[in-house]
Amino acid sequence: MPQEPRLPPFASEFRHQDATGTLACMTGAVATTQHAAREWREPMARIGLVAKGILYFILGLLAVQFALGDSSGDDVSQSGAIERLAQESWGKFLLVALVVGLVCLTLWYVIEAFTGDPIEGSETSDKVKYGAKAVIYGLLAFVAIKVTVDAWNGGGTTDQASDTQRSQEAAQTLFDLPGGTALVVAVGLLLIGVAIYQFLHYVVNTEHMQRLESGQASGALRTIGRVGYAARAIVVAIIGVFFLVAAAQHDATQSKGMSGAVQTLANEPWGRAGLWLIAVGLVLFGFFRPAEAKLRRAA
Repeated sequence: MPQEPRLPPFASEFRHQDATGTLACMTGAVATTQHAAREWREPMARIGLVAKGILYFILGLLAVQFALGDSSGDDVSQSGAIERLAQESWGKFLLVALVVGLVCLTLWYVIEAFTGDPIEGSETSDKVKYGAKAVIYGLLAFVAIKVTVDAWNGGGTTDQASDTQRSQEAAQTLFDLPGGTALVVAVGLLLIGVAIYQFLHYVVNTEHMQRLESGQASGALRTIGRVGYAARAIVVAIIGVFFLVAAAQHDATQSKGMSGAVQTLANEPWGRAGLWLIAVGLVLFGFFRPAEAKLRRAA
C-alpha cells in the first residue's frame, strides 16, 4: 500500500508559522474592530445620554405644568414631550438634535446588548436589559422622526397614540394569548420588580455614582440622581399596579401609562405630594443625564 509522502522539516515548519501568522492576523483584526467599536460607542453614548436628559427635562416640565393645572395630564409622557417640542417656534431644530441623540442612544444600547457595559456589567441579564432599552428608545426615535418630518413639512404633528392607549393595547394583546391573564400579571410584577430594583440600587445605595469620575462627582449630583431615580421608580411601580388591576378585572382598559399614573395621583387627596415628587424628580433627572454624559468613566 503506497505511503503518504512525508513533508520535509522546513515545509512543516513553514506550515506551522503560516497558521500562527493567520491566527495572529485574525486576533489583530478582532482587536482593531473592538477598538473601532469603542471609539464609536463612546461619543454615541454621551450624545445619547444628553438627548435622554433633554427628553426627561421636558417631561418633567410637562408634569410640573400639569401639577399647576396649566396643561392636560395626557401630555405627560415621553411621546408627549416630543410632540410638545414640535409646537414651539424653535422646536423643529431641537427636534432634529433630539432625533440624532435618540438614534445614538438606541445604537449604543444595541451594541451593549452584544458586548455589555464596561461599568454596569456584561452578564446575560445585563445584555437582556440593554436589548429591552434598545427597543424602547428605538420606538421613541421612530416617533421623534415622524414628528420631526411632519413639523418640517409644515403640516403640524399627527396625533400619536398616548402611552396609556399603548399600554391598553399591549394588555389586550396579552389577554388574547393563551394564559393571557397570567401574562398580564407577569408584566405587572416585572414592572414593580424593576421599580424596587431601581429604588434600592439608585435611591438607597446610590449606585449611579459608580458610573461617574469620583473626583468630579459632587454631593449635589448624588442627590439629584437619587430624586430622579425615585421619581422614575414611583411611576414604573404605579404602572405595574395598573397592570395587576387590569389582570384582576380582566379588563385591558384598566392598564395605564405614565400619563395615566400622574392623573391618578392628581385625583387622590394624598397623591399631590407624589405628583410633585415625580414632576420635580423628572426635571432633576433631566439634569443628571447630561452630567453623566460628561462625567461617565466609560461607555
